[in-house]
Order: sequence, then structure tokens, then C-alpha cells
Amino acid sequence: MATRKEQLAQEVAKAVGAGKIAALETVDFNDPNRPKTCLEVDFPILPVNQVAIIEGNAGKPIYQMSKWWARRRSSVFRSMLIAAATKAPEDKSHAAKLVWDNYYANHQKKGAFKHLKVADIFMGGGTTLVEGSRLGMQMVGNDLNPVAWFVVKQELANVDLEEVKRLLADIEAEVKPQIMPYYYCDGPNGEKGQWTHVPTKRVMPADFDPLNIPREQRREYSYEGPEIIYTFWAKHGPCQVTGCGHRTPIMTSPVMAVKTLSVKHWEHTCGKCGGEFDVEEDAARMAPDVPLYVAPSEYPFSVLDRKKGVICPHCGHAAMVNLGKGNNKKIELTLLVHPYWLAGSPKQDSDGRPYGGSAQDDADSSARWNQERASKIRLLEVRGQLAEEVTCPVTKVTFKTEVGTVPRKSSYACGACGTVQDVLSTVKATGKTGPMAAYAVQAYAPKRDAAALPYGGRFFAPFDETLCRQYDAAVAEWEARKDLDLLDYWPQSEIPFGFMTYMNNGGIPNHGYTHWWTMFNPRQLLGHAQLLKAIATVGDHEQGVRDYVLGAFQNYLRNQSMFAFWHMKLDKLAPALSNSNFHPKSNVVEVGVFPPMGYGPWSSTVDVILRGGEWAKSPWEAVSAEGLKRHDAAIAGAISGKSEKVRTGDPVSDARVFCGSSTELTQLPDASIDLVVTDPPFGGLLHYSELSDFFYVWLRLALKSHCPEYFAAEHSPKSLEAVANRAREPEDPDGFYRRLLTQCWREAYRILRPSGILAFTFHHSEDEPWVAVLESLFDAGFYLEATYPIRSDETKGEGSKPGTFGSQTIEYDIIHVCRKRTEEPKPVSWGRMRREVMADVRQLQAMLENHAKEGLPAADIQVIRRGKALEYFSRHYGKVYVDEGRAISVKDALVGINQLIDEDADKGKEAPPVTAEPMTRQFLRTFDGKAEIARDQLQKFLKGSITTPDEFVQRGWCSERNKVFTLVDALDFARDWQGKHKRKLTSDLDQALVLIGACFDGSGINAADTLKNDNFKPHAALKPLLEWLGRRGANSQTRNAASRALSIYNNWAASHQQQVQQMALFFDEA
Repeated sequence: MATRKEQLAQEVAKAVGAGKIAALETVDFNDPNRPKTCLEVDFPILPVNQVAIIEGNAGKPIYQMSKWWARRRSSVFRSMLIAAATKAPEDKSHAAKLVWDNYYANHQKKGAFKHLKVADIFMGGGTTLVEGSRLGMQMVGNDLNPVAWFVVKQELANVDLEEVKRLLADIEAEVKPQIMPYYYCDGPNGEKGQWTHVPTKRVMPADFDPLNIPREQRREYSYEGPEIIYTFWAKHGPCQVTGCGHRTPIMTSPVMAVKTLSVKHWEHTCGKCGGEFDVEEDAARMAPDVPLYVAPSEYPFSVLDRKKGVICPHCGHAAMVNLGKGNNKKIELTLLVHPYWLAGSPKQDSDGRPYGGSAQDDADSSARWNQERASKIRLLEVRGQLAEEVTCPVTKVTFKTEVGTVPRKSSYACGACGTVQDVLSTVKATGKTGPMAAYAVQAYAPKRDAAALPYGGRFFAPFDETLCRQYDAAVAEWEARKDLDLLDYWPQSEIPFGFMTYMNNGGIPNHGYTHWWTMFNPRQLLGHAQLLKAIATVGDHEQGVRDYVLGAFQNYLRNQSMFAFWHMKLDKLAPALSNSNFHPKSNVVEVGVFPPMGYGPWSSTVDVILRGGEWAKSPWEAVSAEGLKRHDAAIAGAISGKSEKVRTGDPVSDARVFCGSSTELTQLPDASIDLVVTDPPFGGLLHYSELSDFFYVWLRLALKSHCPEYFAAEHSPKSLEAVANRAREPEDPDGFYRRLLTQCWREAYRILRPSGILAFTFHHSEDEPWVAVLESLFDAGFYLEATYPIRSDETKGEGSKPGTFGSQTIEYDIIHVCRKRTEEPKPVSWGRMRREVMADVRQLQAMLENHAKEGLPAADIQVIRRGKALEYFSRHYGKVYVDEGRAISVKDALVGINQLIDEDADKGKEAPPVTAEPMTRQFLRTFDGKAEIARDQLQKFLKGSITTPDEFVQRGWCSERNKVFTLVDALDFARDWQGKHKRKLTSDLDQALVLIGACFDGSGINAADTLKNDNFKPHAALKPLLEWLGRRGANSQTRNAASRALSIYNNWAASHQQQVQQMALFFDEA
């Protein structure tokens, strides 16, 4: 009989139609006159957003198997694929509903989409391919990056998971005995683990030293007991003051860990002294073996003594009492590093021998350094609210809890001479990485876990001389083996020149990271090399199974490097590249290899690939409880969390996957693809090839023999990567990005069938890259048919201002739906475009009202309107004229479109002339009636408008001084132009300013002659601009001059009727 939870899942699945057999009608993408598909007319934005938000918190296991950057939400791509393939219903307002009603359906069994060929030309992490294969489509993917190719191959691999488990067992049997002597430890209160000689089943005595086991005999021993999960390391600043050289740990604060633990307690009154206190069942401790400081604000407590009973903290009276039921309470704990250790150590020992500790130092000098620092380590645990000062009960030292060794950002104060120095410059001066020293471990004690003690068996302990000796032994073994049996299993290449490596964060070689191996400490290298060797050689396993497990190794590299750090609030490790850069950290965390718990060990990454493989065979989709309310409020209310999982019965199937530049997709014939669904690179935000080299240099060691075409080179290919990279293209990185992206879009154009669809998402947080994408898209021959906003976070669409779309804090993924332009664009004026655009946008009203009723924010609706406006512009791209012979740019068009579709802009105010150029209107709306604006106010007004203050300055319309922008004086502007008659005056506002300036009293410029100048061909918007400025100029002098200029213009127009009529094309007569 099904449990209540199982029954609920079945009810949810039935409510949303999960797994129902669907056969949606498609269209013939060879037919230029085909009916539209759902994606071209509408999209279920709100329900997709609701699921996308949930996915961001708990995504599908398949997308967690390996690291790739900027993965888009799979719910978005599944919806896009269904919508792009499905014929729109007769009533277009039902299109979005049709898509969402079939989101959870099974599209594989009937095979309605099986004839469709779909490509992703920037496949990255493979979301499009995975989701498309589940829908039964013929999928093909391409990416320039071999790591992306490898990641997607493993996602699509149909491996036998039992074979994978057998390989994993062989790897553990091979590697675990070899490294366990370097990661075992003692537990609190003297708890020791147990070493067993397996062949004889003999338990070793308590004083047994596993470091003495010969390497070839380690497989004969097993270990059970406390084990290190994490080792905490601190970079030390090497003082560069002459005669000092002291090394100081770089720590912003003594606080290294914070935790709130729950413990069962009873309220109690002492039978002897009458004192009140809490009796706690167990000691709430993070670090049971270090001194404890109890904050004065803490309520009196006593830990239950199983032998003596309750001991009064006031008088010491002990009594055996019946305590009753008891309740849980929360206790705040903070772990601090003692100032003895924070004071640092000298650069050499008492015999004058220099200390090591850097990646480039020899093992002996580093061992001396490690032992020196381990001899000084002390920790202090604080119970209760952390005060400004605490006192160590053992050393009696009182110290501030918020004061570390970092008085200001990126600097440290030498613990010996007190000199404040820059971290980067002092480390750079040594030519090595900053010396590192361990100060603590977090470990796991199974006996504490079994006893259900607070903190679930975990505990912190100082990195003392015993643990130091273990680490140094691992370093010695690495030195002995790295050029022998492990030579082929660690990367020895230098870190290549690139933006992320040499130009960002001060350049990581300046931090001493010159080779990839310098990003790992020797114990990590010893573990990695043995794991990689075992993956490649242990047992008798198929290559596909080995490659699948290699995916776990790729993920593990992020966790086990000297770029991983501690997330104090979450009480866990944060992997390297968490912020998509190589930012060197001063405080890093080394993770263990085989501990049975914790985020980051090998065992946790192994679990991820198994869960990913299981999901691929039996996928589930998340149902949003919020979205389910529309189907069945009662069922939605029964869901305990934010979502419920439902099975769809559409396993992941195979796809064709290629590795190469999408500027030349030679493997795909002309007009052979129905849909291109992708997510292009975002300007210079992510440099995929440079970041992925962190993985590539390791993966190639196992893949170069059987994938030489992709992994023979020392590093991933970069010359044809479509990103704006200032290191590779210093002169014009943005132009390079646009040119390459244009060529990729041209290939998409070539491979698409005549009426095929290109649909892509683009992360909108900055305007410039988005403009570049649109320009490249239009240059390649596409026009834009629709856009839909998809949330990339949980923020709401509030706080927007006139002239912008969306909240000022919101970032969007915008879905762009495109078709091939099959005929040359026809010339059209900006004025006519305005009329056509508004007519098209008004036709969307019924659809937009449906979205609004469902609760879609107004800011999102504006994005849809803008997409419709862009459709018209993109159909006429290159032939939309603001003046005779002068076409409008994409950026200026966007500025104008933003103004057009913002229905609430400047209510109650007179807007600038509609015939004026978009940048002119933006400038006049900004400075309307004002002579100056502070920089911060101007930036706030322009945010989201695709315009910057500097653009106004470059045009000469204003100037900045002391963070204030001042409107240009029209007289100065006119005189400047008067002296440069060779400069052709084409901008409408330029012309207006010159004429107005000429009409200032005492200007000395003949305005009538100016109109006759060959370099002054009056703009279509000149007259309405003069009229507007005559009413709304910043001061009376400007308004009067504008009125005089208008009279002079009217006189000129009366005698130049033919020229004025020619200009009429550009007027808006709507």
C-alpha cells in the first residue's frame, strides 16, 4: 500500500499530466509559408519562471555531474523546444497554455517530434541536448571547448551503472589504503581509530604508526575511526621591510567557524543552593578539546554527568534526579584562532635555515615551516553571543574578536615590525606563492556520531604537530613519486597568458601561480595523481565507463585545490571557481578524499555521477506548489515544500556531439536543421577556455590517447572563441566578439531550413553585450520575431522607472525567437517605423492581458512589447533612416524603442519631439528644463536605458566637472562648429544647438547663412526641436534664442519648399 507521500506524488502527477502520452502537431520548416509555432506567438512565462526558480535551488542531478559555467535552467529549454516545435493553435491566445499543458507529458512514445533535427551550436553544459533527446528529437551539439564536449558526452552516455560502481570500488580499493595514513586522526577525548592487518585480521595496538607501513604493504591494512574532512590553511604575508622578513597569517578576523547547535535540556533548580540553571544532555561543542570561553550573557548551564547526575554550576552540588521529558534549545558557538598564532613566525629557524611553505619550496624547508607553525597553534571556542573581547581561560590573554591582521583590503600588518603592506606586492617580490600554513582541521568521529552527540559526529581540532607530521610524510612521498610512477598523471605545463590568468585579480603568476600544479598542495597532488592513475588503469573496464568516472574527477578538482575556501555561514566548503575566476584566496580549505561525510570529498562527487545516471534513465520534473494552485489548490496546499517531483517516463537518449568552432559547421549540410536552440557566450563576462584549462590539463592526461583530436594540445583552443577577451584582442575585444558571433549566426543561417527557427537565451545584466548580439544576429540575416523574459533569480519586477524595463536590481534571461530574412530589407523612415511598431505592439494586447491576469509583472510585459518592436526594426535592419542617407544603429533604435513602449514615461510632462533621433530624445528627457545634473542622479536615470553619460559628453552636449554634468552652452557649441566648417553637421540636436547659439545676442554668427552652409543640411526634426526648446530650454536665454532660430528656419523653409517636402518622409504624422 502506498504511503501518504507516494499518494500525494501520484495526485500531483495526475494533476499536471505527468507522463501522459502526447502527440502535438508540428509544422514543415521547409515551407516558407508554414503556420507559426507556439514560440513565435506566445510563451508560458509565469509557470516556467516558477519552476526555473525551484531549479536554481535544487536542479536535476544530471546537470550537477560535472562543472560547466552559466548553465541555464532546463525548464526554460524544455519549454522552448516544445513551443518551437508545436504548431500554434488557431486562437493564438491559447498557445502558451498548449505548451504548458504538455510540459510534463511524454513526447517520446508517440514520436511526434522524432523527425525534427535540432542543433545547439554553443552547447556548453548540454542542457538543450539532454532536454531535446528526452522529447524524442534528433539532437546535434557543437562547442569549441573540449571540456564542454567531454561534459556533454558523459551526460548522454548510456553506461551500465553497475559497471561504474565496480570501477569505483576498484579505485577505492587501490587508492584509499595508500592515502589513509595521511588523513586519519584522533577524535576528541582521546578517541582513537582502529588499524587492522586484513590478511591476519589482527588489530594493531594503540601506539601503531601507519606512517611506517611500506607503500607496497598498505593494501593489507584497513582503518576505521576518526578521519579528517577538511584542513584549514592560511596564506602568510612575507614582510618586505629590510631586516624583517617576518611572516604573518593574512586573516581579516580570528573567527574561523560559526555554528548554532541544538541540544536537549531541562530547566532545573539546585536542591542545595537554590540556583537556577539549564541541565544539558550533552556538551554542545564544535571543538571539544580546545578551551571554552562562556560569554557573560549566557544563562547558567551544566552538562549531565552520566555517573554523578546533575552538577550545580553555582555551588558544585551533585545529585541524581529525575529530569522528565526536556526540550531542545539552540546554542551559538564561535571558533577563533588564538593571537599567539596570528602573530606569525620569522622567515628562518634559530639555525638561520630559511623556512619554506610556498608551492615552489623544497620539502625539507616546508617541513620546518609546518612544524614551526604547528607548534604555535591554539584555538578558542566561545559559547554565546560573541563579544568585542574574549579571554582565553588557559593563556589568560584577552583579545579583540573582530581584529585580525588585515587593517584594510588586500593588505596586512606585519606581526613583528607592524608595517602595513600590500599582499600582492610582497608575494610578487618573492617570486613564489605566498607561504601557506595549516591551523585547524574539521574531522569526523564515528563514535560521536553513533552516540548522537551535537554536530553529528563532526569536530574541529588544532592542526598540531602530530597532524603536521602526517602531512609532511605525504609531501615526502609526493616528492619521491612525482617523477616516477606518477609522472604521467599530473599536469606540468605553465599557465598560459590570458585575461583571467594574467590580467584579472592582479595576474595569478604575480601571486606565484605559474604552473597548474602550483594551485594544489603536495598532499592534494599525491591524491589526485593516484586517483587519475587508478581511473585510467585499474581493473578490466570499458573505456566508456572510465570516462564516465573521469567526470567525477573533474568535479573533484574544484573541491580539492588551494583555491577552495570555507563558506562560514553554510559551514561547508566552497569550491574553486565559485565566482568564475582564479581569485587567489588567503584562507583556503583542503578537503579529504574518502571521509564518509562532508561536501567535497571524492565520495560526494562519485555520488553525484551515480544520481545523474539514474536520473537520465528515469527523469523527474519539478512541479511548483505555487503553480499547482491553478490546477488544484487542495493538492498544492498538501505539498510540504515549494515543489514536488513527478516522473515523465522520457529517458535521456543519444545525440551527435561535435567539438570545433561554430564559425564552420562543416559536419552539417545546408538547410538540414529545423531548429537551432542555444545560449551564446556573453561578451567578456565568462572566458570559458581560460577557466576550463583548470580541468583540461588534468583530463587530457587520461583522454589524449583515445581522443587525440580534442585533447592532444597542452591547452584548450582559444583563437576562435567568441568572447570579448582583452588579452587576445587588446585593440578591439568587443569588435572581435561581434565578428565571430556574426560568423556563428551565419552558420546557423546556413544550416537552418528555409523557415527554421533560431531561438536562444541571453543573460541580460548589461546592455553593451546584448546590443552586440543583436547586431551580429541582424548582420547574419536573421530578424527577431519575439522576446520573452525569464527570471534568473527570485526578485520581483518592481522598482522600474520611465525609460527602462524591469526592476533596477533584476537580471533577465531573455528568450529571442528569430527567423531567416529571405528578402532584402526595404528602406523605411524612423517616423514610419514608429507608427508600424505601435500598431504591432497594440495587436499583442489580448495576449498581454492574459499574462497580466496570471500575475506576470508589468516589467516583464514591457520586455515582450520591446521584442515586438524589435521585430519590425530587424526586418528592415540597415535600412531604417533617421535622416536622408543615414541609417539608425541598433543601439539608437533600442533607445527609441524603449521610449516608444514605455506607456508610463513622463506622465503629465511634454515629451521631446517624436521625430527627433532616439539619442536626442533621451538627452532631452534627461536634461528636461535642467542646466546640470549630479553624476549619481544621471546614472540612476539612465540605468537600463542602454545609454551612458559619457555618450552625451562624447557628442559635446554636456561636460562633467566635479561629478556634475553641465549642459553645453549653445553659443559655445555654435562657435566651435563655426570654426570647423569642414565638419558635416548631421545630428538633429547638433543642428538645433548651432542655430540657437547663432541667435544668442552678440554671437557674431549669421543664423540665416548657417542654414545655407553646404555642411548644414537641415534635419527633418530640426523645426520641432526648435519649437520644443523654445518652450522647455534650460533658461530664458536659450528659450528666447530658440524662438528666434525658429523664425529664421521658417523663413528658410518658405523658400525651400521642395527640400522641405523631401524631408517629409521622416516626419511622424500619426
